[in-house]
Amino acid sequence: MKAWEYEAQMRVNAEPSLDEKGSWTESIDLGIFPRKLVELFWKSRVPGSKAPECLVAGAIQSVENMGRDVQKAESLFEDGLQLLHHGHIDQLKPITSLIFKNLREAPIDKDHPYHKYNRPLDWETISKDFPEDQTRQKVYFHDKILGGWLGQIAGASMGTRFEGYRGEVLEKSFGNDLGYYIGTPDTYNDDITYEIAFLQALKENDVLTSDKIALKWLELIPFGWSAEYIALENLKMGIFPPESGWFNNPFQEWIGAQMRCMVHGLVCPGQPRKAAYLAYLDSCISHSGNGVYGGIHSAVMTSLAFVQDNVRKLVEESIKYVPKNTEFEHILIDIIEKCKKNNSWRYVRSLIEENFKKYNWIHLYPNLCCVITSLWYGEGDFDETMRIVSALGYDVDCNAGEVGTILGVMKGARELPDRWISPLGDVLYTYVNGFEKVRITDLAQFTAEMVSKIDIIQ
Repeated sequence: MKAWEYEAQMRVNAEPSLDEKGSWTESIDLGIFPRKLVELFWKSRVPGSKAPECLVAGAIQSVENMGRDVQKAESLFEDGLQLLHHGHIDQLKPITSLIFKNLREAPIDKDHPYHKYNRPLDWETISKDFPEDQTRQKVYFHDKILGGWLGQIAGASMGTRFEGYRGEVLEKSFGNDLGYYIGTPDTYNDDITYEIAFLQALKENDVLTSDKIALKWLELIPFGWSAEYIALENLKMGIFPPESGWFNNPFQEWIGAQMRCMVHGLVCPGQPRKAAYLAYLDSCISHSGNGVYGGIHSAVMTSLAFVQDNVRKLVEESIKYVPKNTEFEHILIDIIEKCKKNNSWRYVRSLIEENFKKYNWIHLYPNLCCVITSLWYGEGDFDETMRIVSALGYDVDCNAGEVGTILGVMKGARELPDRWISPLGDVLYTYVNGFEKVRITDLAQFTAEMVSKIDIIQ
């Protein structure tokens, strides 16, 4: 039936009710820009740690980090802070909109160092120097996949309590308790949400595309934050990848892709190039440029962990799967060199904080450095790596989830410390529709079943 026919038929069959009249109340209650959301944009607390957050400030930071002149947005930001201080939330709505408009239109600052690097966007250019996968080695991947999930969920559950704070403050506040669960571990976490959506898209499609993963987001995921929030808003309005990742999205180079692309490595044991491709498909839903490279790198390190038992060698090998002459490559190589030259991870932490003082705590770059630093100095020891990644600060749950996945795969479930695993009780709680309570062993089995499907997808 054509749309005009459907509408005409509705009109023919429509009869007014003499007993009741309609109301606008329900429509008004929906709100085009809910007050609560405006308040969250300007002043909120991170759910697990209660760290302070201002998403609007982060948006301005991030666009400036990408080499744009943000003076107009910063002027409006000052006005917005005054409105927030006086509780004028309705007047804050148009200011917020104008800030995003000015960020989208912000002129290029030609002198900014960001522009001296390459920033390829299509898979062919991104991957042109990536090594080809060898014939997959026979690895016992079921136990390693379970180890990856257990490591990720343990790390994320631990890190949720610490995210959003500086490392020195965390060490002072928590002392010897830092680097392990504070109270009963809470597995409720937004990072894994997108990984489950990816697995469902993979299960249901023989030809996998970014669009098909994105449609699964719309079906299963009720809400997102920062880059994923913008992406979901874009998708809702029919703006699909790769546009959904960069259009009106100042957070396109934050940590969101890196935090969720371990799953692509889990379904590609010892096949890092294929893992990178799947991560590319997923990452460009909500990110662009260096944000996508972060997702690729996370997937590659996870895939390599199936066949590499030396953490430092794994980290160095991962450089091969980063597009050349990009800012991401520069930062990755630089942090590895800093780790090689210094005996103290705390000193490296001070270098990270100085280098990235203009970057938001959720931005990709400082968190990439935290992941690499904790892996390097942890040297494969799960407890020590978790202690270091916690004491580095920034987005601890994402970083601990990534290093936990890598070490979990490398060791396998059988070799993970029981004190990290038993408290989880083999249960994962999520806000994914239909996956509100999942056995971790079932999730690992589901993932393992998808490994064979990777060989046939296009």
